Amino acid sequence: MKYINLSIFLMLLPLSASNATENMTSETLLSQPLYSQAALQGKQAARLKGDTPAWVLTSERQGLIVVDQRGEKLSQFSGNYENLSLRHKVTVGDKRFSLIATVDKEQGNIRLLGLDQDYGFSLLKALAMPEAQAEALCLFRQPQGHISLFIADNLGQVHETIIYDAHRKIITELPVRSFTGVAEVQGCVVDDQRQWLYLAEGNIGVWRYQASAESDPIREIVDLVSPYGALNGEITGLSVSEDGSVWVTNPEHQQLNLIQPDNNIRMTFRFEELQEPETIAVTLHQGRFHAVVFDAATDSYQQLRITQGVPQADVPQHDNPTLLARVQTQPMQRFADAADDPAFWLNKKDPAKSLILGTDKRAGLMVYNLEGALLQSLEVGRVNNVDLRQHDAISTPSQTLIAASNRTHNSISLFDVDEQQQVRHLGEVQTNLNEIYGLCMYQSDRHSYVFVNDKDGTYQQYRIEQVSPTVSATRVRQFSLPSQPEGCSAEDNSKTLYMGEEKQGIWTVSAAADAIEEPKLIISVGDVLQADVEGMDVYQDGERSYLVVSSQGNNRFVVFGLWQDYPILTHFDIGTNLQLGIDGVSETDGLAVTNAALPGFPAGILIVQDGRNRMPQRPQNFKVIDWRDIQQLIHKSQSY
Repeated sequence: MKYINLSIFLMLLPLSASNATENMTSETLLSQPLYSQAALQGKQAARLKGDTPAWVLTSERQGLIVVDQRGEKLSQFSGNYENLSLRHKVTVGDKRFSLIATVDKEQGNIRLLGLDQDYGFSLLKALAMPEAQAEALCLFRQPQGHISLFIADNLGQVHETIIYDAHRKIITELPVRSFTGVAEVQGCVVDDQRQWLYLAEGNIGVWRYQASAESDPIREIVDLVSPYGALNGEITGLSVSEDGSVWVTNPEHQQLNLIQPDNNIRMTFRFEELQEPETIAVTLHQGRFHAVVFDAATDSYQQLRITQGVPQADVPQHDNPTLLARVQTQPMQRFADAADDPAFWLNKKDPAKSLILGTDKRAGLMVYNLEGALLQSLEVGRVNNVDLRQHDAISTPSQTLIAASNRTHNSISLFDVDEQQQVRHLGEVQTNLNEIYGLCMYQSDRHSYVFVNDKDGTYQQYRIEQVSPTVSATRVRQFSLPSQPEGCSAEDNSKTLYMGEEKQGIWTVSAAADAIEEPKLIISVGDVLQADVEGMDVYQDGERSYLVVSSQGNNRFVVFGLWQDYPILTHFDIGTNLQLGIDGVSETDGLAVTNAALPGFPAGILIVQDGRNRMPQRPQNFKVIDWRDIQQLIHKSQSY
């Protein structure tokens, strides 16, 4: 057995005090040949899970090859393949596979293959190549278990497609989104645990993006090529190990770089005898790093074992419950930050004909049925928040009053629902706010009130005096929060108003028009409720009331009990419902709840704005969640 000595030198970029470590001692890495055949034309490797190490290798001449740690061939799948990504323990139907994604250069498509425990290959699906040539691809196992495929093409675009439905255990093909990547991509890998997508740009450096489709494709620098960063020469290989360590090859200088972005740790290993280490695949097995390098100069795969001296990063834990939307509305008319806040109108005679209202803050008020179809578009201006009340004291045909904050006119837009269940615009109530923003309603036994706020923290309360033949209202009260508010909700029975201060938390004050008390901060932002605090609404459950709040900073929804100490009853995110073709929810502004018994939703619904509408990528919309799913989480709470 011939070993190749590799000398190592340590390179640490400036560390924060919390991440400061002692200098690590140098070590010599050992390498040995793994697999080499005449005219192999290899490219990439991936390790198979199991007690006995085995590797999948690509070859333009021999196809896909499975070899053990001694380099003995275990199986082969003929073809011409060069890119490779793999995820383990994928069940399709009643069979369990390692799922492989690879580019078939002969057929000009992308192949999804299953590799069973006996190293037998099965072709699961062939995917069409994007319009531009695929230069790199990588798989991503989402927290729900679904698997996405990222394809980086030679025009600098990245395309994401869901290719595995973990709930139904089927291979599928659902386009999710496309975004701008890097110009000369050399590698693509995903850290599933931390949900980071890494792209290597040959002569520039390594970038990362949040892998979740419920995030904006904003890239961050991981490291750059010298003289702007610590990478020495063009990079060609990229890998990420299970602990989140990123590994990069610089063949021109025979270097392997280790980067731990969250720890600010950099290490560089120098290959002394490997002439052109082009690609790298690193895995963490039984506490040790194992790697396979393809040396383009000798057309061979070499395996490495890093026995000591490399710190392992902590693996994050994900314990947030995930619920699924059951209905979504039609998208807004155009791509923009448009959809903002929903409200719900109950048709008491025929609940199936109830309405979902949603603001388009670039156009007006949209009206949908319970299936999400757009019924009306009332283009009255840039309405931001909307709320409504249905009460015997309201003198409209359906005893309904709808209010929305109108940023075009700095006014309160008033609407009702006529005898034909059509929403109609009644008129505007002018305010003297500098920049009207959030809004909610409160109903007393005799009067309807509207609370509106300004971005400077000012709150005003208006009593609606008349809605026909013209609208009129009286300002009865004014108070302030320290900084920018938006979402608010009134619990009519207790005459209590709850208000969100985006950066600080949740405040409360009496909703009564003659109240003289000052607002009180009752819930501060923290680990669970994270700024911005956005939409909120009160759900009535018998004698108990819950406040549902959009925690925009972590894309969660938090349910508080409206009793002593305001306990957190549950918190959750909204994930992808592949069976219904509804994407997850993120960047939520407004929300609304109802306890009305509706067809298919006997305990009511939660309606939320979705700031990123994916699968496929479309303008923003609203999603509907069955309240029973939330109720199950609440019942598990120790505070209930």
